[in-house]
Amino acid sequence: MRTTGWLNLFVVLAVALSQFACGEPTREDYRDEAAETFCDRSDDCGNVGEGRTYSSYSDCLVEKKADFNDVWPADQCSGDRIIESQFDRCLDRIKVSACDGSWLDQLSTLNECRAGNVCAN
Repeated sequence: MRTTGWLNLFVVLAVALSQFACGEPTREDYRDEAAETFCDRSDDCGNVGEGRTYSSYSDCLVEKKADFNDVWPADQCSGDRIIESQFDRCLDRIKVSACDGSWLDQLSTLNECRAGNVCAN
C-alpha cells in the first residue's frame, strides 16, 4: 500500500473513532466520508495525479465535498436525518463509479446518492 493509502486509512479511522467519542455523526461527517470514499477509489484507479482527472488528492476532496454539499443541503440533510442504510448504498455506488466512469454508473450513483434517497423527509 502506498504512503497515501496508509495516511488515508489513518484519517478514516481517526474520523470514525472521533464520531464514537463525540456522539452522532453530522452532515459534514457524512459528506467527508463520501468525498474520501470517492477520492480514495479514484486514487486507487489511477485518476489522481498530474495530468489525470484530479491533479491531487486534495483537489479531489475539495471538489467532492462541494458536490456533496450541493447534493445534501443542510436544510434537508442534517446529520440526524441521514438514513444510514441508504448512505451505505450510496458509498457502494461511489466505489463503482469513481473508477469506471461510464454514464450508466454515474447516473446510478446520482440516483442512489440524491437527497431524496439518503435523507429522511
